[in-house]
Amino acid sequence: MCGRFGLANGKQAFEKFGELGQMEIFGEVYDLLPRYNASPMSKMPVVAVRNKKLVAQGMRWWLIPPWSKDGKPVYSAFNAKAETIDKSGLFARFFKSSRCLIPADAFYEWMKVRVETEVKGKNKEVIEKIPYAIRMKDEEPFMFAGLFSVWKDKEEKEFPSFTIITTTPNKLMSKIHNRMPVILPEKHFAEWLDRDFKDTAVLKKLLVPYPTTKMEAYRVSKMVSNARNDVPECLDPID
Repeated sequence: MCGRFGLANGKQAFEKFGELGQMEIFGEVYDLLPRYNASPMSKMPVVAVRNKKLVAQGMRWWLIPPWSKDGKPVYSAFNAKAETIDKSGLFARFFKSSRCLIPADAFYEWMKVRVETEVKGKNKEVIEKIPYAIRMKDEEPFMFAGLFSVWKDKEEKEFPSFTIITTTPNKLMSKIHNRMPVILPEKHFAEWLDRDFKDTAVLKKLLVPYPTTKMEAYRVSKMVSNARNDVPECLDPID
């Protein structure tokens, strides 16, 4: 899964990818940043085609389908599983025509380890969750592959939302967790964002683990486990 990520410098993320150079950036986007520990239901910058224009705008992280009666989150719709995305009753229609990119410069995952601890005077084996930050070795930003939806209230006010697609882990991530977010290479941005491109068989082949050789993971403080802790220290490595 992917339940936390960070984006400290949105401007750097957009400027890095020349292919996105002509997009319109909504004024609110930079007001949402920096974020060091974004969690589901956070509003984050998203790149998508809206009204035939490439834009970057704020969207809520938890996909709300247009047919929702009240616009409230249901199911676990902050992630979409790559293996079943084209068959999913919730995600299939968005996979076909409402795809997006979510900029990030790191994400977090928790490794489960067995440790012995003393409980009421007796040694007991428990599961401890150790947080790790995962990023590119060059510390450059990257783009998650995602889907977006636009729910409207009775006054036709728009509430856009998104989900991050996950896949099987690469060699680096497999030591930490059994899932990882899909990170899309720039060469695939155009077809991914093209809402008229509906060949889901081709698109599904893009939803693969990112190369291990370009990524690194390191242990961070347990402070990241609390979503209220959204500070630069979340990304600091610890021994």
